[in-house]
Formats: sequence, structure tokens, C-alpha cells
Amino acid sequence: MQKVATVRLQPGMIVARNVFSIEGVLLLGTGTILNNAYIERLQQFDLTSVYIKNPFTDQMADSDIIDTIPEVVREETRVQAVQVVHTAFQNLSATRQLDSQQFKETAGFLIDEVIKNRGAMIHLTDIRSRDGYTFGHSVNVCVLSTLTGVQLGYNILQLRELALGALLHDTGKMLIPKEILIKPGPLTAEERKVMEQHPDYGFDILRRQSEIPLISSHVALQHHEKFDGGGYTRSLGGSDIHEYARIVAIADVYDAITSDRPYKEGSLPHEAYEIMMSLANTHFDPVILKTFLSQIAIYPLDSIVRLSSGEIALVTRVIPGLQTRPILKVIVDADGRRQKDGPEIDLTKHLTTFIDKIFTPAEILDLDASLA
Repeated sequence: MQKVATVRLQPGMIVARNVFSIEGVLLLGTGTILNNAYIERLQQFDLTSVYIKNPFTDQMADSDIIDTIPEVVREETRVQAVQVVHTAFQNLSATRQLDSQQFKETAGFLIDEVIKNRGAMIHLTDIRSRDGYTFGHSVNVCVLSTLTGVQLGYNILQLRELALGALLHDTGKMLIPKEILIKPGPLTAEERKVMEQHPDYGFDILRRQSEIPLISSHVALQHHEKFDGGGYTRSLGGSDIHEYARIVAIADVYDAITSDRPYKEGSLPHEAYEIMMSLANTHFDPVILKTFLSQIAIYPLDSIVRLSSGEIALVTRVIPGLQTRPILKVIVDADGRRQKDGPEIDLTKHLTTFIDKIFTPAEILDLDASLA
């Protein structure tokens, strides 16, 4: 499947992943063939992108096997979690009251599934509307942080504290004016000052909740601190930042840069990987960052890449720990001819062959059209 910006959707494309509203209503199911009415409906719900069927998958021979894209958390669990966060945060905005128990239960569900699927890698980002960004982001940061905690060997108590802190890390944003929170463009200097108060707001709310561990509340306070001391709101650095907050800081940035926003499309995983690596020792704890990135599929399943040989191939398998050397199926040979049953290339064995380009969703559509 390929994530395609809503503005680039065309009639005839096939939905490859269920599309839900922020309230959990199924808008379009997997397998739906898009038409103009469906595309208009998606735009009305302010969705920035949709997963569609990879146009090159159909050309593969029946004997070819593409690994099923793994889910760290089941779709229904993620949808339910987003609903809970949405309802609870909306209530917080209106009444200044927080239902702590709902968040504890939701964190528990997410922990259970992450533990069960601890060997899965992150291949996909979820689809969000502009208004629903904060709620989906909170759930995704919780999943990414919990998976990192599992890899670090956390016990169940530590995972509960971490997951709850991650799920609630942006609580303070509910006190930020909506016109700033969902502004469809970069913030002004004054708006950024207002936005940068949300860690203090969140901590002030959470520390008053007897059912929320104080250590989880500190995640909300510290998740914008940087490892070199250059963050906000206390300019903490190194081990003065709690380890939970150092984990959430990494998950927070990764999810933000790979998510579509109204003013920019999200970065591809390999781009995000490079950005994150460049911020080791400055923004992020390098040891935790290494653990986090070991869970990321740099070239996710179904990606289209160009090899140093000139061939174009589809990623069919990603091996944990060897994310830069996936197993591929050639779909266009070095002479530019489309291949129905091209050779398989295992980059863990073809050590002199490298990936020199990964196609964006728009480029995949252009490639398909040029080879038609």
C-alpha cells in the first residue's frame, strides 16, 4: 500500500486500509474503489492522506509472497484509543476535568498489545484529520514509547508509568487556543511562545490527579527538553531529564515529522531516520535513540526503491536489525522494462548493491503511468 495525499487521489484508486473519522466511524473500507464522491467526502472530513493499493502489486506472479505488514497495535484498538483520548481531552477543554481512569485503562490495552507484538517493526503511520491530529498523535507516541520501553527491558510497572505519561504528554495543549493549536501553517514568534507553555499547563493539570503517578506527570513537563540542555521549559539536559521523558521526546518528534500536516506532507521513514540520527547527542539521548530506531522499518514493506544497478524494486521483506538491507522483487529492469516476474534480490547477500532512491507516493503514481 502507498500513502497518498488526499489532493492527489484519483477515481479508480483502491483503498488499502480502512479510513475512520475521529469519532471512530468507518468512512471507507479496505477495497473501496474511489470515485469523485468518495474523494470529496474525504476532503470534507479534512483528512490529509489515505492508503491506496500499490499499483505494482498486481503485476507480481502468484508465487511471489509479500510479508504481511505487521501491526504493533490492532486497528480496532488504535481506533478505540483515539476515541477515548478525543472524548476525554474535549471534556478537559470544556470542564477542566480529566477522567484519569479512562487513560489508565487505555494505556493498559495498548501495553498488552505492544508486549504481544514486541517483535513487530513500525512500517505505517496512521491517518488523521487536522482537528484530530493531537489525539492520534498522543496514541501513536504512546505506542512508540511503550515499544521502546519493552526493548529496554522495562517491567510492567515501568511500562504503565511510561505509557500513561506518553498518552498524556500533550494534555496541556487542551488549554492552548484552537486557532494556534490547529493553525494550517508555521506559528509566529508570539504564537510559539504561547504553544511552548503547554508542558507547564499539562504538568499543572496532571499533578493534581491522585490516580496519575507524579513520574508520569513529569513526562508532560519534560518532553520538550533536549539532551544538550537547549529545550524548554526548564533547560534540563542529560540525565536530569527523566528517562521516560527522553523516550517520549524521541517518539514525539518521530511521529510529528512522519505525519501529514495541512502545510506539509510527512517525511518518509528513511528521511525521518536521517533527521533523527542528526539530532543524537543534541536533542536526543543517543542510547535510547539507537533502541528506538532499531524498531523502525527504514524501507517499509511495499516501498518502491531504485537500486545502484539501475533496477527498480518492491520491498517484500524487512529483517529486524538489518533495516537498510531488505529483500526485494524487481519490477522494472535496468533497461526500463516492466517485469511481471522479476528476480528476487536479498540485499543481505548482494553486498555491492545499494538502494540509492526511494520513490515518493507521487513518484510511484508517475512511474506507473509512464510504464502503462
